[in-house]
Amino acid sequence: MGVAVQVDGLTKSFGRQLIWGDVSLTLPPGEISVMLGPSGTGKSVFLKTIIGLLKPDRGSVVIEGVDLATCKEKDLYEIRK
Repeated sequence: MGVAVQVDGLTKSFGRQLIWGDVSLTLPPGEISVMLGPSGTGKSVFLKTIIGLLKPDRGSVVIEGVDLATCKEKDLYEIRK
């Protein structure tokens, strides 16, 4: 089993440095996905964003019908469990 993750139009930057822009993807429940790339390409920033540790500049991350970009901290805790 598993939980579907829907990422739509995600954009994140730090100051003027665009880390990634307009990223959209679906991670189906029960499947294993891999993200590969050289150091400094935004892999950790992306992962921190899809678990709600970082807020995106734009876009959404929806897990079990909840948008992590806009939900309350107490709701994030429950989703992470």
